[in-house]
Amino acid sequence: MIRMLIFLVTIVMIAGLVTLVANVDGVVYAQIGDYDFSARSVILIFALMFLAGLCIFGTLILSWLARIPKRLKRTRLETQRSKGLTALARGLEAVAAGDAEDAQRHAKNASKNLDRPGLTRLLTAQAAQLAGDHAIAQENYAGMLEAPETEFLGLKGLYLQARDQKDKTAAKEYAERAFKLRPGAEWAFNSVYHLSLERGAWGEALDALQLAQKNGVPKDEPNQRREAALLSAAAYAAHASEDTAAALKEAEAAFKKAPSFTPAAILLAKLLSQKGNDGKAAKVLEEAWAAAPHPAIVRTLEKIFADAPSGRRAGRLLRLAEKAPDKDESLLVRAEQHIALEDWDAAIQDLETLASRNPTASTFSAMAAAMTGKYDEKSGAPWLAKAAAAPLDSTIGRDGEFHFTTDGWRRLIEEFATSGRLAPPPLENVSFAMTRGEVKLLTAAPEVKSEEQPIENEPAEEVVDVEPETPIEKPEAEKPSVAESKSDNVDAEIISEPPAADYVVSPKKS
Repeated sequence: MIRMLIFLVTIVMIAGLVTLVANVDGVVYAQIGDYDFSARSVILIFALMFLAGLCIFGTLILSWLARIPKRLKRTRLETQRSKGLTALARGLEAVAAGDAEDAQRHAKNASKNLDRPGLTRLLTAQAAQLAGDHAIAQENYAGMLEAPETEFLGLKGLYLQARDQKDKTAAKEYAERAFKLRPGAEWAFNSVYHLSLERGAWGEALDALQLAQKNGVPKDEPNQRREAALLSAAAYAAHASEDTAAALKEAEAAFKKAPSFTPAAILLAKLLSQKGNDGKAAKVLEEAWAAAPHPAIVRTLEKIFADAPSGRRAGRLLRLAEKAPDKDESLLVRAEQHIALEDWDAAIQDLETLASRNPTASTFSAMAAAMTGKYDEKSGAPWLAKAAAAPLDSTIGRDGEFHFTTDGWRRLIEEFATSGRLAPPPLENVSFAMTRGEVKLLTAAPEVKSEEQPIENEPAEEVVDVEPETPIEKPEAEKPSVAESKSDNVDAEIISEPPAADYVVSPKKS
């Protein structure tokens, strides 16, 4: 619509100009030497306009002719570029398909037809690497470092080559350069991070994680747990080198990020206790227990209050158990403290629940102690047998100490970051859970024996014949009830004979 309007306006302007020129009156006189010329003004104006148009048209023709060589060259270059891009695309497709020979052929065509050394070097390097020519591949990857637009890709190629050749030093150098160029690149971050973990450089791994989080790597829960585990590893390293201030700082930071990471809570509580702040140490352990109960927390709290009165120590542990009252670990802690306070019934009640869930050797041992305390050693013997048959608790750090190797810390950090636990689940799960009936049977009170025991080989009581017409009946007051017979555990012998006569048998005398 706009173009049509412009065209109409142009036509109107030209028509107006022609009309204006046509209405010009006058004659133009000119004298050149001995010759005189005269012409009407309108004719002269139109002639000049025609000549100007002719000059413009001629100039355009000449310019077009002059540009023909350039146009031919450009056409040739475009055709060559098109062939090069086609070869590049097919070469990358061959690399993806794993066809080394086809990839190398297309790489040569791309290098010949394309004046883009960065792209052609990438294809040439990948084709050479696919064909097993690592020297050519490394040469082309190194050449890519010269151009800023291909430096990152070249570093990645050199890193992959160094990694395949087990050259960790070179791999670390290339990965760190790439990570500095693009901190948000996932492969660069993962490379620097894992290489730092393998060397036990917890600080470098933590710096890489924090830098990556500032450049696009999400600050999600796994990375928060990863950061807490790295801080804990650094805290343990500082504690081993007797740098208490740094250890306390790192442990506090780790505990704030992940209270469920038990090693951080244990170290922080120990350091606080060493400074004389047992109350704050206990609060740390209680918060850690609420997040994730662990035997190391119990052992550490016991050590902190080892010199306290038994009642106070038991109260602290019972308070700890209340932070996660429904957990199996809390039931065991409560039972152990009830045993220490000789509250056998409360201990057995907790252990009965635990025995029907997921009992361990510690569960059965505690039940044996409770039954022995309430009754006797014979009552605790079946539970000791079950404790001996049950597998030992394989929880790491269950004694309250964590002594990991560098590889152990690496595995712990990755496991906690991925799944939020300290160790993978066991390959085999053998359950020793008991039914409620079995538990009640083994926790029942033992049978009480009578103090009077029958004398062996005692002659039988003499049987007295009684006339059938006058059967002898025992008075009601002298007849023993069934309950009395059972409670006294007295054996009575009833002799059945033909109904010719009734017999009364006296109990055996002891």
